[in-house]
Amino acid sequence: MNSKTPPDQTCSQDGFDLIDYPCDFAFKALCRVDKSAAESASEVMRQLVLAHVPESSLIETHVNQSRTGKFESVTLTVHLTAREELEAIYRSVSASPLVVMTL
Repeated sequence: MNSKTPPDQTCSQDGFDLIDYPCDFAFKALCRVDKSAAESASEVMRQLVLAHVPESSLIETHVNQSRTGKFESVTLTVHLTAREELEAIYRSVSASPLVVMTL
């Protein structure tokens, strides 16, 4: 497992969900800042998340920049209705070349 891959047991252990759905879940990612890119890291993250849930599910977006400006910490709080949404979002976000690490 690398730092971009969420553990296999993100939501379940021994076949039981540890999260009750529906729920509000905060996706956190450390992203590289690409100043030459047309879209910010937070906008890319938003698009990746909204590929799996309706826009009405997005509750809040919060961005912190690193002191040097090379990285952004992006947190998107989303209303999830099923474990499959959580797993699909983590797969998409982890696959992005901008994402260094997910929490």
